[in-house]
Amino acid sequence: MSYHDPYEEFVEQEALKIGKVFRLDSGEGRDGIDEITGWYVEDLSGWLINPSDSECFIESRKEGTTDDVFEDEYVFAIWSKDENGALSIDFKKY
Repeated sequence: MSYHDPYEEFVEQEALKIGKVFRLDSGEGRDGIDEITGWYVEDLSGWLINPSDSECFIESRKEGTTDDVFEDEYVFAIWSKDENGALSIDFKKY
């Protein structure tokens, strides 16, 4: 991908820390501007997949079968702040 929103990039990096790849589906609200980074943040939904499944995921998106093939990997990416005000992401199963 050639363009990434800094917040979306942050969420993707948080997924990589746990050995997964986050593929965005949509924004889920609970949005605002983070005072520290200046980023527009909101809860997100999408798929938290194994890196080895990336090609299969792309093919399933093209074929319209993502909801069937990757049903168990659908998550919400919920933002929160730690005691210092820094953003953190918690991936919760749908």
